[in-house]
Amino acid sequence: MNKNILILSLTALLLLSPLTARASISEGIAATVNDSVVTVSDVQQRVALYLSGAGHAPTAAERQMVEKQALAKLIDEAIQLQEAKKLNISVSDDLVKKGFEAIARQNGMAPDEFSKQLKAAGVSIDSLYAQIRAEISWEQVVRQKLGPQVTVSERDIDMTMDKLAEQKGKHQYHVAEILLNVKNASDENNVRLKADALVKQIRGGERFSVVARDNSEAPGASAGGDMGWLQEGQMDAALEAALQKMHPGQISEPVRAGSGYHILFLREARDAGGALVEAQAASGGPVVLIKQILIPVNPKTDTNTVIEAKRQRGLALRKEIKSCDALDKRAKDFPGKGTGTLGQAYEEKLPEPLKSIVKKLKVGALSEPVQSPGGWAMLMVCSREEEKAPAAAADAAPTPDKTDEKARESIAGKLGSQRLGQMADHYLSDLRAAAFIDKRI
Repeated sequence: MNKNILILSLTALLLLSPLTARASISEGIAATVNDSVVTVSDVQQRVALYLSGAGHAPTAAERQMVEKQALAKLIDEAIQLQEAKKLNISVSDDLVKKGFEAIARQNGMAPDEFSKQLKAAGVSIDSLYAQIRAEISWEQVVRQKLGPQVTVSERDIDMTMDKLAEQKGKHQYHVAEILLNVKNASDENNVRLKADALVKQIRGGERFSVVARDNSEAPGASAGGDMGWLQEGQMDAALEAALQKMHPGQISEPVRAGSGYHILFLREARDAGGALVEAQAASGGPVVLIKQILIPVNPKTDTNTVIEAKRQRGLALRKEIKSCDALDKRAKDFPGKGTGTLGQAYEEKLPEPLKSIVKKLKVGALSEPVQSPGGWAMLMVCSREEEKAPAAAADAAPTPDKTDEKARESIAGKLGSQRLGQMADHYLSDLRAAAFIDKRI
């Protein structure tokens, strides 16, 4: 499920600028998919959604790449919804609403606040609702159509445990991944460009787990890309070679292997003796959630006296506002575009001067007024916490006991999930191949 997190940048500190839509968006047809139509407006709204967390104005090449990705995703969603309809599967508005609320919480916002933030960025809420509906529909299709076909035998579990036992004494890696499939040769360059952009996005401060949920096509995307503990010999040689050069907390460059490009995040590692390998570099420090009040200033019309009076008002607010709840209540008195939640980011990866200001702030304390092109900005850190890796899976132990039912259940679940994900990929690929698809843009 796509859950865009709002990325903090220097411009976010100064003023949150809405995404500028194209001057004229045609309601023409972007593609026909069997008996469904994807409009140009659908594509542009999805592009706005994808770019809402970019943190910078996209280049022409980046926008073109995102437009292709948006069209491809919308075509897949049309196919998925058509298959759901054939199976008499429908998703209630209430379920879609709950999906939206979950996304809002993951962005550190209330649903209403998240809606306002998206609208300010030029994003149609209906576009996100449509994506959520399609993804829930497809999950139900896969569960109904393919779920009964997935079997994991006791022999499968025994063989997996035997393999783990044989690998005792080898290095182990707790890995998360983002997978971008290359569906055909003509997509190779675009997929690589997207992979490079995602690496840049993560290194710029966005959380790996969020980017994975938004973009990865691997079975573990909904879990933030987490693959659990893997041992030498369990991975593609190219992926293993990349991991061997990494330290805990690092992410890889895009690695071409199997069906596409992989971006790896090495959460933890164990040496051959089973001891945890220490990280050599911080992953970005604690994750902070930042909110802001902006007192607008117009240098063309406001005199120096007025500008100073507004600064004094900002200083007075520091005495009044002592918590994020208090900030939220007072925010309604400052309805400008710069007031509200800026988003979450790694504290160490914030751009200057934002990082210097944020690091000095205690949670719930309002900063002194900071001058910006939009006016006087007062920042508040609403939470500051280390990003925790998911709990290690039961098969993280070097030599699982075959009589341990909990370990067997964990391995069975993982094998079943992997097989279901692979079957779902083939299923969609077959549906795509059989569909009548006419792209107009």
